Amino acid sequence: MRRVLVVLVGVALCGALVACVRESAGVPGAVADPGPATTVERPPRPRDAAIADLDPCLLLTETQRADLQLDGEPGVNVGRSALFQGPEPTCNIRSYEPRAVAVGVSLPYDGLGIDAFAPARVDSRVTPLTIEGFPGVQAVPARLDDFCSVAVDLGPGAALSIQYADGGRVPAVPQPELCAGAVEVARAAMRTLVKLA
Repeated sequence: MRRVLVVLVGVALCGALVACVRESAGVPGAVADPGPATTVERPPRPRDAAIADLDPCLLLTETQRADLQLDGEPGVNVGRSALFQGPEPTCNIRSYEPRAVAVGVSLPYDGLGIDAFAPARVDSRVTPLTIEGFPGVQAVPARLDDFCSVAVDLGPGAALSIQYADGGRVPAVPQPELCAGAVEVARAAMRTLVKLA
């Protein structure tokens, strides 16, 4: 009986050890890919931008808002971001003419920065881009088609984040137009930000 118990314990331990080593690409004993990255690969930024005390509503001037066809009055909201895991002052602007959209211009800091858009963290197609010389990403949601995001790396744990969403009219604004709008807003906001921070 004791011999059977020893064999059973040995088999269980062996099974536990085998379960810890996953197979990769059909090669027995090879360690599997660790999974999606938790950081965003990016080129170096030209400098860090101090944004902790910057009002995000200052980033789009009245002229820029008119050029971007954002006719609503900007309003600031300061909260803690679940996505960026830190403070996230946000300027919200709704627009009604010529199309209904809602735009959020945020300056999250003391959090994840653009690493919030790492493959392991978001269910989006994330592509790199450069805005005013700073590295960034565009995130196109995989399951939703009513918004698009752009994030620009401003320093350790700091970013400019743009959310560009459909405003609820029928027909809805197509997602490719929302994504193009997010990039346009990010470019305009960064032109101002590099002068202020």
